[in-house]
Amino acid sequence: MTDEQCAAMHRLLADYHRNLAREALLDVVQQYHADLAQRLADEAAQIPRRAATLERLRELEQQKTQALATSGVPRSHLGEDKRQV
Repeated sequence: MTDEQCAAMHRLLADYHRNLAREALLDVVQQYHADLAQRLADEAAQIPRRAATLERLRELEQQKTQALATSGVPRSHLGEDKRQV
């Protein structure tokens, strides 16, 4: 699932729970669905930001790895030979 699909799914679920909140007869049920809809909408907004942050971190890690490779420092001395990125 792509980040865009995940965000779209969260928006769809948020809309669904907003509709359930409007139709709810009990205040507690209405509040539950309204709160859940808000959390899902907030999460949908965060997904693209998190993906962009993750991409920047991957780029920085790759730059760091390339810089170390050109400096001649073996990865085993840095403890990175056991990690997978």
